[in-house]
Amino acid sequence: MLAIFNWENDLEEQRLGLAGYSPRVWWRRLKRWFHDHEVRIDHRLRVEVGGDAVEKFVVSQKELPAYRFVDTYRAIDRAVAGFPGVRRIKSSNDEALNDLLHAERPGWASRDITLSPRAAWPVGPEEDVFLPVDQFWIFPSTSSGNHVIVRLRYVSEHERLVLAVAAADPRRADEWIAKFVRDSLVSSIYRGKNVAFVYEAGTRDEYGDPEKPARLRVTFRTATPVPQEDFIVDEEIYKILWRKVIDLHERRELLKRHGVPIRRGLLLYGPPGTGKTFACRYLSGRLTETACIFAAGTTLEQAAKVFEFARAYQPAIVFLEDVDLVFSSRDISLHSSALGDLLDLMDGLRPFEDVGVVLTTNSIERLEAAIKDRPGRISQCVYFGPPRRELRSLYIAQYAKGYDQEATDFKKLVEMSQGTTPAFIKEWVHRAVQIATERIEDPDLKPELMTKDFEEAYAEMKHATDKFSRRIVGFLE
Repeated sequence: MLAIFNWENDLEEQRLGLAGYSPRVWWRRLKRWFHDHEVRIDHRLRVEVGGDAVEKFVVSQKELPAYRFVDTYRAIDRAVAGFPGVRRIKSSNDEALNDLLHAERPGWASRDITLSPRAAWPVGPEEDVFLPVDQFWIFPSTSSGNHVIVRLRYVSEHERLVLAVAAADPRRADEWIAKFVRDSLVSSIYRGKNVAFVYEAGTRDEYGDPEKPARLRVTFRTATPVPQEDFIVDEEIYKILWRKVIDLHERRELLKRHGVPIRRGLLLYGPPGTGKTFACRYLSGRLTETACIFAAGTTLEQAAKVFEFARAYQPAIVFLEDVDLVFSSRDISLHSSALGDLLDLMDGLRPFEDVGVVLTTNSIERLEAAIKDRPGRISQCVYFGPPRRELRSLYIAQYAKGYDQEATDFKKLVEMSQGTTPAFIKEWVHRAVQIATERIEDPDLKPELMTKDFEEAYAEMKHATDKFSRRIVGFLE
């Protein structure tokens, strides 16, 4: 700071307005001037870039979704490595960078430097990093240009982040923003990961005023991948899933060279509990280099943001679950605008964009025909129904694996499970195990599964107390 004033030369009393004052007033005003330059963010920025030089600075800025904060922060930090002497200021302020540099301080705002709060940002399943929500970087001047001021600020009330760059040359500011945005996508924490979009409704206080805004959050999924040996499905269905999803993404570069469009859509339909969601889990576990994005429930109404994310982090595949709840037939849909958005988004994908779509529904008859019947949007509908005899045998063996099964008549169990779903079989085996544990006294011993355990569990699960509860969960026939 002493470099600003050469005490052996003129103190610039006229510019500071100190001429003619007593030494006491002179010293108090000079001390205040020093204090302001130390504790006010606007003065501090001027000091760092050389005083009046900031008057020529032009500010460029770009708004980005909140989930890109970590990627953008790290992109700026990587740029710092090539510029020795970069200064950082972690100060929180509600004014835009352009106002801090060029506008007088408004009466409602303080520009005192206050340490920016730090927030936890997810960077993986059950893994967070703490970063300041408002930070400035001052890059020193080089032979290619003057100082550059970079600011990254998270605006919580709008769930957005603002990336601002100030430089004497506006083209340089634009180039720096483009570089940070590009680098943040290339080395993103979301590439090749499983994520889910979660919509959080806003809250209001006792007077009906907004208290907490609604927001759409991106979270990392912690679901355990499904091993190949545990994925039990009809062979024909597996071939379709492999051809339309797995092979398409694993060999996409080769297929592109031969003119095969990468954009494909699958619709998995069938009664609840038949394995549609399980199939999605299996696919997302196989696509280790593909961003897998899941959305369900009210989040489906935000399909535009989901597809925006997918296009930014491609190769990607979007899993939209229970789509009939939002994208039902136009005649009965209460979400016609959301339905129109989805149709436009699916049409807007270019043939060689690495974005696939997998939809699931329990009621294909309720689904809008423009989605399920147009090949350009959905390339194939795949039916998940009650498993055949061979598959039921595999399901029972899979879920009963690890238990003593010598006293179990598997042939009888397979016959009893006629007309059930995989979800029913899973619950059936678990309940039989629970019944079997009632006979053991040593908790370290494995229970012996007996046929009578399955018969008792089966009777419980099929029990109905009145005519209104005769529908058996997981029973299709």
